[in-house]
Amino acid sequence: MQDLSIVTDTLRGFVTAALAASPVWGGGPPPFSVGVSGQHPEKPSSDDCELNLYLFHVSADKYLANSFWTQAAQSGGGVGKQPVAFEPLSIDLWYMLSTQSKVSYTQEQQVLGVAMQALHEHGTFALPTATPPPGSVVPSHATLVLESPTFDELSRLWQAFGLPLRTTAQYRVSVVFLFSDVVPAPAPPVQEVVLTADPVDLSGDPTLPRLLGTRRTVHYIRPGLVQETYEQSPASLAPAPAAVAGQEVRVDGLMLDDADRILLVSRAGPVVTETDVTVTWKVALAPPYGSPPAHGVPFILRAPEGTPTPAGTYELTVSRPGLPGFRADPVPLRVAPWVDPGPGPEITAAGGVYTLGVRAVPATGATLQLGTVPLVRIADGAAPGPGQWQHSANTITFEAPTGTPAGTYPVGLRVADVESDPALWAVV
Repeated sequence: MQDLSIVTDTLRGFVTAALAASPVWGGGPPPFSVGVSGQHPEKPSSDDCELNLYLFHVSADKYLANSFWTQAAQSGGGVGKQPVAFEPLSIDLWYMLSTQSKVSYTQEQQVLGVAMQALHEHGTFALPTATPPPGSVVPSHATLVLESPTFDELSRLWQAFGLPLRTTAQYRVSVVFLFSDVVPAPAPPVQEVVLTADPVDLSGDPTLPRLLGTRRTVHYIRPGLVQETYEQSPASLAPAPAAVAGQEVRVDGLMLDDADRILLVSRAGPVVTETDVTVTWKVALAPPYGSPPAHGVPFILRAPEGTPTPAGTYELTVSRPGLPGFRADPVPLRVAPWVDPGPGPEITAAGGVYTLGVRAVPATGATLQLGTVPLVRIADGAAPGPGQWQHSANTITFEAPTGTPAGTYPVGLRVADVESDPALWAVV
């Protein structure tokens, strides 16, 4: 929109329609002629009574000044135009409404009252113009507010006109947008996305291995014998028995060589410990690569049953024989406790006691939940009561809390803030 007279004519239309059917004159037009004008009040009228709706001031709307910022707008609108050429100009319009009769103050005040009521009934009104791009729609809308200037302000305004003071009402229309008819060209599509965290020197030796992350596809069966799958990254693995599938973790990287060593890194405050787990954790490639790919081979890891590694959050890195001291940037890996899903997915209590087969449950730092309710751990080997659990000989036994409503509740085992895979649901 660039034609401000559209706003003025819209407001004049509201006033003209009200004057033509006002109850002040019995539901019809006034018995005298009224000219509804958008001209400067100085311009005389030939009508008995003159009503002026004059646009006397335009100001920027500071609240929406940058609401339609786009990257495309920064390209400018052509030769000689500024970078903001495509951004809409948000403005407020200030009108003064005044009346003057040649013969009667009654006419002036009747016409002014009818006009103010008409504008009051259109606090929000539509304009037959489009909203700013992108996604322009027609019509646009603006608000109309009766302002309250001081007597001094109005006196100075009429003095600037060089005219005697008249009865005046002041209105503000907001927000009106002025914008170019030329739509900016769309930004070119993204060609490449690069995400960098803890950046390395890319100018170094490109043949050295780099680790990108760990991932695993988790499979489990929920009540109703429904098979579920989700992707996990960073990955966790558990020291499950060798016959249990699904605990293998893939280590993604670049330029990994089958001869590289896998190091598990643990941190206890300032103390950093590296453990070479290549022999015990690395799964042999099947079939082995006859000739390694140009980008390197993948690594598959699995924690062996009975591993002494406690559950928790660790890091993985690789070293390369023949390069003493070399370490690739580490990636996170979690060791989780393991719950045997064999009896499930739904388990029932025997004499009120539920039994789980587990691995990697330490003497301290483990929590067991029934649904969202944490159970209380008691001494290993003791008989659990309602709301209690105990661990002994790779077995957990527990009882549901007293008053637990009938239903099926997931059993959650967590050690060092690492949770086991979904495995069992207790039927209460």
